Amino acid sequence: MSDPLLVVEAIETAYGQSRVLHGLSLTVDEGEVVTLMGRNGMGKTTTIRSIMGLTPAAGGSIRFRGREIRTLPAYRTARLGLGLVPEGRRVFPNLTVKENLIATAAPAAAGMRDAWTLERTLAMFPRLAERAENMGNQLSGGEQQMLAIARALMTNPALLILDEATEGLAPLIRREIWDCLKTLKGAGQSILVIDKDIRALGRIADRHYIVEKGRIAWSGDARTLAADPLLHARYLGV
Repeated sequence: MSDPLLVVEAIETAYGQSRVLHGLSLTVDEGEVVTLMGRNGMGKTTTIRSIMGLTPAAGGSIRFRGREIRTLPAYRTARLGLGLVPEGRRVFPNLTVKENLIATAAPAAAGMRDAWTLERTLAMFPRLAERAENMGNQLSGGEQQMLAIARALMTNPALLILDEATEGLAPLIRREIWDCLKTLKGAGQSILVIDKDIRALGRIADRHYIVEKGRIAWSGDARTLAADPLLHARYLGV
């Protein structure tokens, strides 16, 4: 059995004197879709920021493809093959859709099949193809989220990370994004995703982690989570 693609082990992360993560651990295997779930303020986004090097963990270990990355700056982490779709989208407002996609594009790793080119990416998102010459600030919120996902794919990531994949979007757009993620999973893309739509996550995920006060409170597969209403009530309810 091959080693996991991503191994996060006992990381400790703080903002100033305020400790947020307390020995949090998780793994993502090649071709696997893994979720981070939990109520607001429990440490999900901080976990993502720690993995990406945006808010470096003060302790523990983060290994990607066997390489320790905990102390790397964010730009070097991204170059190793981690593609982030950040909370809030953060598209470039004064660049066109096409320019947004090209600006951070990276070539596929040696031996990678089906590289993400501009043509393939726009085929995945027909709405973006129709608006290729529109500026980022002329797009709807849903179109901006599609652009953020497409931009991450253009880096040809080994691991795609999405922070709040569909938050605040219209139902039709949410369905399109979940369909996109399902297609990516079918193509073997490794994905780590945060979202509040438990049902949609359950349809695409192989495994779930529930974060509670900076620790992993539970982990397991979608069937086990769906069968245990107490988990929903204790960790996921409002």
